[in-house]
Amino acid sequence: MLTTAALKVALALGLDAPLRWLRRRRAVVLMYHGFTDRPSDGVTNYQGNRLQPSTFARQLDFLSEQCNIVTVRDVVRSLSGGPALPDYSVALSMDDGYESIHTLAFPLLLEKKVPATVFVATQFVDERAPLWPDRLEYAFAEAKGEPGARRARLRELQKIAKDLPPGERGAMIASVESEHSRTLILDSTAPSTYRPLSWVQVRDMVSSGLMEVGSHTHTHTIMTLLSENEARGELSRSKSLIEKHVGGTCDLFCYPNGDVGDFNPTTGRLLKDAGFLCGLTTVAGFVDAGNDPFALRRFGTDDRDSFEKFQITFSVGRHLLQKRSTGPRTTRRCGSRRDAP
Repeated sequence: MLTTAALKVALALGLDAPLRWLRRRRAVVLMYHGFTDRPSDGVTNYQGNRLQPSTFARQLDFLSEQCNIVTVRDVVRSLSGGPALPDYSVALSMDDGYESIHTLAFPLLLEKKVPATVFVATQFVDERAPLWPDRLEYAFAEAKGEPGARRARLRELQKIAKDLPPGERGAMIASVESEHSRTLILDSTAPSTYRPLSWVQVRDMVSSGLMEVGSHTHTHTIMTLLSENEARGELSRSKSLIEKHVGGTCDLFCYPNGDVGDFNPTTGRLLKDAGFLCGLTTVAGFVDAGNDPFALRRFGTDDRDSFEKFQITFSVGRHLLQKRSTGPRTTRRCGSRRDAP
């Protein structure tokens, strides 16, 4: 693995330029989640998926200077016979629907006139139901023990919970919350880190002309854990809620978790049947002409990364720096469980 010092030398010497030129016609879709202006306490945001605004601003400046910023819809259209993308194209996507997208990221997007797509888990936004990873993280945030030990246990439980059906997962998390006497309730006293967008905030961003909204399911459940009927319900409910509260047609989709094994040809068919044009994954990689729009690759962003690591995304593709999925964690197929009547 390249060190930050080695990356600085390589970038200073322009060694990434030939690779970047060779990949100029391959689009990049970047994946963001939430944002925060608070330092980590060792447990909260231990995965680095909430960026500091200063980090995001620096990235936007780089993208504005070095890339052609397009939308996710532009990328999808190009794969379906639409206009070809310009060289060095990059699109920004933001998963889940955290309030910090509006309070911390959106002002920067407005200032720099950069478009983005936010994919909302509609139960999170509509009912203010906490996302299950946040419930676990919050339960461990002020628990007894050293931060390292708490992170290790939290990571272990998150891995287990990820592959459980919603009912079993909820029961497991409730048990952890009871054990630590900490339950995340998204009222006015909840930490800003975990709060969802409101529909008013969503509409405010969309009205700017820079933001569009897609579905991230209703309950943020991995699609391949669901029967086909359950999956159809997730897609229909999230789609209808977004169209009701935002207007227009919701036809962009992003898979919860989105790793290999979390989507397959069946989920792609279900998306197409529901009127969606794409399915974004979390599998690392560039977007090439001819790619399946229902298995679109992206590159993640991480607040623990150096700026040099972010820059190298557009030449090396972070393949030396970011582990790429090579196979499913488990064998799953959407609809393999008996469909609910």
